[in-house]
Amino acid sequence: MSAIPRTQAEREDVLASLVRLPDAVLAAIASDGVLVPVPASVGVPPGRVMAPPADRATILDAIVPAEAMTVIGAWERARANGVGLATVHGRREPEVPLSLTFVDVRESHGVFVGALDVLVGEGGGDAAAPLAGLEVSRRPRTATVRKTALAVITEIDERTTRMLGWTPAQMVGQRSSEFVHPDDQERAIANWLELLSRQDAQRVRLRHRRADGTWAWLELENQYVPADDPADATVVTQMSDVSDEMAAHEALRQQERLLRRLTESLPQGIVQLTVDREVVHSNSRLPVVLGLPAVRGWDDVATVLDETGLALLDAALTRALTDGEDGSLELAVRTPAGEARVCAVSLVALGDREGAPGALVCVSDVTDSARMREELTAKATFDPLTGCHNRASTMAVLEAALAADSTAVVFVDLDEFKPVNDTLGHDAGDELLVTTATRLAGVLRRDDIVGRIGGDEFLVVSRGVDGPEAAAALGARIRAALAVPAEITAGTVPLQASLGIAWAGPGTDPAALTKRADQAMYVSKQGRRGEPVLWREEPVPV
Repeated sequence: MSAIPRTQAEREDVLASLVRLPDAVLAAIASDGVLVPVPASVGVPPGRVMAPPADRATILDAIVPAEAMTVIGAWERARANGVGLATVHGRREPEVPLSLTFVDVRESHGVFVGALDVLVGEGGGDAAAPLAGLEVSRRPRTATVRKTALAVITEIDERTTRMLGWTPAQMVGQRSSEFVHPDDQERAIANWLELLSRQDAQRVRLRHRRADGTWAWLELENQYVPADDPADATVVTQMSDVSDEMAAHEALRQQERLLRRLTESLPQGIVQLTVDREVVHSNSRLPVVLGLPAVRGWDDVATVLDETGLALLDAALTRALTDGEDGSLELAVRTPAGEARVCAVSLVALGDREGAPGALVCVSDVTDSARMREELTAKATFDPLTGCHNRASTMAVLEAALAADSTAVVFVDLDEFKPVNDTLGHDAGDELLVTTATRLAGVLRRDDIVGRIGGDEFLVVSRGVDGPEAAAALGARIRAALAVPAEITAGTVPLQASLGIAWAGPGTDPAALTKRADQAMYVSKQGRRGEPVLWREEPVPV
């Protein structure tokens, strides 16, 4: 919602209140935002006037650069509504908050008036100190210096003095290298010698010492001016202050160094890729994780993946690079030394906002946790003695099978198992159970499973069985597999089981189908001959 425009009388009242503030500093501002002399009609005491510098300057030159948009926002509100307010911080003492007010009094005084006043917090203090004698001192961005062929300064303009702080008496007669940073001396000399050799124009960026001891980055364009006697040749140097630009470059380099140090400290392997999958940076941990001597390009990563893993990673990377989609996956890795590892890979898409479109790939060795997960999954899924599915996982498989397909189950209960345990011992009984599981698995199709659902009870689950007759054929194969005596450590023991068969179409309750097979198994047990029995409305032998 926009503010209500102030009337001329209201704006005059605002100006009067600003003038009455005992410690505020005021400035006159032209319509283009440039500081101008304060008209006498405003009535500001001389000690509270912000005098404009010789160069065109604005209030922005007195405020910290980070708050430029805050100042511009207040200025736009003043232009639109007559008054604009903001809270800012000055360059002189950036920790002190200041109130900034713009008021449009062009009708009466021909200018805008800007006022800065200290916002005094609890506890009071010397409010005027941060603004006492406030001036906007704007260093020029360009200046000109003349030198001899031996780089001795012969003339400087007044902009050089305001840029660097040195007077003509301090610079004229000095070799220009006296003002160049020691780390830049070699580059400065090399550039100067090339200038004399080519007798043309040369550009170079060098740090120059200011009179206050600080350093300014200057871009120098040295223009060779020939003479009849080469000893009389001169050089005109146009200097441009590029300190802000170089500071931004240095800040970026610092961030890059920090990022590289950070990636080197991580236990994961990190690689940054361009949109063309070229490696921008990879940390030293990446080849360690992948078991490689080095990672020079993306093709090196591909060498440790099988065809399936490479296809998965390629698809995920394509999504990150083309669609900006982050992703994660787990891949099997085979190192050049033949070691099998499992790696978790996270992909983060990088775009224009990050300044470098591409992807960041993080690779972690999760072999131990993957093996532990597999072990826990196996314990939760399989019987530790026989390797068959346990009861819970068997019922889960059966439920999934019946949800989509016709399924047959065969309930297997070993006959005369207790005497084996009682006469030959439990080790012999365990061997007999393992032999039974092995023979059952030997007659099944690839998608069939064997579950151990009790002490000597097994349940075979076979999905995609066409009908009762096919189920009965499965039972007959199982009977044949179990008809041969078992050879165990204690000797040869007979192996026979009672078999109950049940078949049902999709949608049948798994518990109900298991119960039918159990009922058929009891009919088989009553016959005491190991004959498979197919459950119908009434179970009958096959």
